[in-house]
Amino acid sequence: MLVFTCTTETNPCPPSEQVWISLETLLDPALVGITPELVLKVISWGFGFVLSSFLIGWLLSIAVGMVRKF
Repeated sequence: MLVFTCTTETNPCPPSEQVWISLETLLDPALVGITPELVLKVISWGFGFVLSSFLIGWLLSIAVGMVRKF
């Protein structure tokens, strides 16, 4: 199966940069730009977001509990 794609990041894609490539070539992670470093970066950002959201909620619940005591 062939897929029509653009080889540059411009929008709209110039006709000289439009190509047909096979789907298996397009799905190759190395060609798309997915590297082990990028995967690690995305996982660490996700973990940091979840952890910071948890800590903010936890600290807010402690603060609300302290205010309700007084």
